[in-house]
Amino acid sequence: MKKKTRIAAIAIILVATIGLVAYAMLNLFVDPYVSVDEVVENPDAYMGRTIQVKGTLQPGSLTVTADNVTLVIEGDNRTITVLLLGEVPDMMDGQEIVAIGTLESASLIRATEILTSCPSKYEANSTATY
Repeated sequence: MKKKTRIAAIAIILVATIGLVAYAMLNLFVDPYVSVDEVVENPDAYMGRTIQVKGTLQPGSLTVTADNVTLVIEGDNRTITVLLLGEVPDMMDGQEIVAIGTLESASLIRATEILTSCPSKYEANSTATY
């Protein structure tokens, strides 16, 4: 192969590789949250990966024991159990949360962190406006 042809082939391969990596990174950062329904319906796509699953805290599902913390988050049609290994933030039933962790099965996330939305959104308005 001529030197110019070899350089052109290497350049094409490099550009294609950089493009694929950029596309994968863009998908990761443009929409970093995955819904509960997406994870439960297609667990193989997320298995063993660190993901950020967004849903609402199922009423009455938060259980804190000496050994672990578990909770259930709901999507539109599905639920998933979260085993929390990190610090437990203040949460309210029905509050929107994000569990960050590793998907271990179609129904279990081992989370290292829970992000919560602003609690004022869920508090009743104490003053009447006229």
